[in-house]
Amino acid sequence: MFKKQHLIIALLIGFIFSANAQEVELNPSHPNTYVVQKGDTLWDISSVFLKSPWLWPEIWHANPQIDNPHLIYPGDQINLVYIDGRPTLTVNRSHPTVKLGPKVRDIDHNSAIQTIPLKDIEPFLKKLRILNQDDIDAAPYVVAAEEERFLASTDDLIYVRNLKNARQGDRLAIVRPTVIYRELPIDYPWKNSDNHKIDSIEWRKSPTHTTAAVMSRFWKNYIAKAYWDNVKILGYEVADTGVAEVVRVGSGEITTLEVIDVDTEVKKGDLILPLDSFNFDPYFQPKAAEINDDNIRIVALNNALFGSGRRQIVAISNGSDQGVGVGDVFSVHSPERVIRDEVMHPKEDLKTLFKPSKAKVTLPMELNGHIMVFKTFENISYAIITDGNRPIKLYDYVKLP
Repeated sequence: MFKKQHLIIALLIGFIFSANAQEVELNPSHPNTYVVQKGDTLWDISSVFLKSPWLWPEIWHANPQIDNPHLIYPGDQINLVYIDGRPTLTVNRSHPTVKLGPKVRDIDHNSAIQTIPLKDIEPFLKKLRILNQDDIDAAPYVVAAEEERFLASTDDLIYVRNLKNARQGDRLAIVRPTVIYRELPIDYPWKNSDNHKIDSIEWRKSPTHTTAAVMSRFWKNYIAKAYWDNVKILGYEVADTGVAEVVRVGSGEITTLEVIDVDTEVKKGDLILPLDSFNFDPYFQPKAAEINDDNIRIVALNNALFGSGRRQIVAISNGSDQGVGVGDVFSVHSPERVIRDEVMHPKEDLKTLFKPSKAKVTLPMELNGHIMVFKTFENISYAIITDGNRPIKLYDYVKLP
């Protein structure tokens, strides 16, 4: 559903390592030299030399012969050398410069290798947003399409309620509600409400005065108020699906828009928002995350029912408000599992009839892979899976690498 655009991302590599840099461990099968190939990424090259690719900046040494040490290209030769006993990577640039009098013609930066494949993350950079409760409450929404159609497509008219300060000719984004991310108290009130679980559920624009909503609100406000006071909404995800233009501003609550371009048909309840400016800083580098929260989870998988693998996209339950930044690398672990020891305590073992815990054992967490954050919101971040030992699953734990 997402349009592809060919964007080139420049690679920002760290400067000379500092005296207090992290210790790095080389890949046991590392070469002494590597020639950069077309299609390589920073992560690919880092993995050739390092066991922990996100520590690339710790052993990168700026080459004084290169005018711009932040960019590397296909054909460049990466060399592993030792300076003062420390492993160091340098580059031998194969691209000559052409002198024109006092000036130098720079090489084409459009061919610089990418940190990660931009085509894999572009739809999530351009099409998905996370909104807060105030955004949702104020958002205008589609109430009908022309000729009472259930769905609208390109060139059709749609009727929008609560669109304020609109002017004829304004272009706006049509967005589709997808999921709510939230934290819920565990087994309230039987356990401490400070313990939370993460979940994600589908959502749509809905009224507050129907019978179901009134009963739900009565339950939340009176029967289980303490429970809902401890529910934290992390964000409302929406997906940009098209663009519409204001063609008529009515005197009442309804504004008429024409669908200019759309990836999927517009339906009642879709929201109308300002066009996303798509502000994205491509100059980022992978680095070890510093946020250590025991309950950061994988809260969404893209196009996967049971598990995701390398270069697929996930969402995690922390964002910029918690200090997560673009380029942060995390490890992902499957949760502990409690099983019955059927070797020493088979199901017919009467000794465990009144003490079943005697037969239980806990299997430890297992490392499933690593992810790198490429876009953050207040409480949610999107990340790409950079490598993996096994599939990354919903609600896996996200920890320091």
